[in-house]
Amino acid sequence: MLSSLSDTISTHLAVADSLLPVPTRAVYDTSDPYAVRFDFMLDDESPTPWHFERDMLAEGVRRPVGEGDISLRPRWTGGQHTLVMQLWGDTPAGYESAVLIVDCAQVSCFLEQSYGLVARGSESWDIDGFLDSIRCPE
Repeated sequence: MLSSLSDTISTHLAVADSLLPVPTRAVYDTSDPYAVRFDFMLDDESPTPWHFERDMLAEGVRRPVGEGDISLRPRWTGGQHTLVMQLWGDTPAGYESAVLIVDCAQVSCFLEQSYGLVARGSESWDIDGFLDSIRCPE
C-alpha cells in the first residue's frame, strides 16, 4: 500500500495587478496524516514548504477558514473556482504576507486521493514514538 502521494497543483502568486505562475507540488505522507505539504518553487533554489492541516484545506475550498499565519477562502471568478491562500511569515525584510491563488478542483482531487490512503476521521499519530524521538538520552 502507498504511504505517500504527490501531485502538481496550479498556483499563482498575486503581485500588484498580475498573477505569476508558481510551480507547486502537493505532498501527503501517512507518517503525518493530519497534514498536506505544499512545496512552492519561488526561485531556482530549494522549495518553500508550507504545511496545511488537511481538514482546513477541505473546509477552505467551501468557506473562509484560518487565522494567524494561514487563512483560506474560496473564490468564484469567471466560472472558475479557486482557493485564495494568504500566508504570513518571517522574511529577511520582516513579517510579510503572500497571496496565492490555487485551483480548487485540483486541491479537492488531491484531498480525495489522500483519503484513499488515510480515511478522513481515522487519522492517528504515534505520540509515544514522537516523544521518544525528541527525548534526551539518559
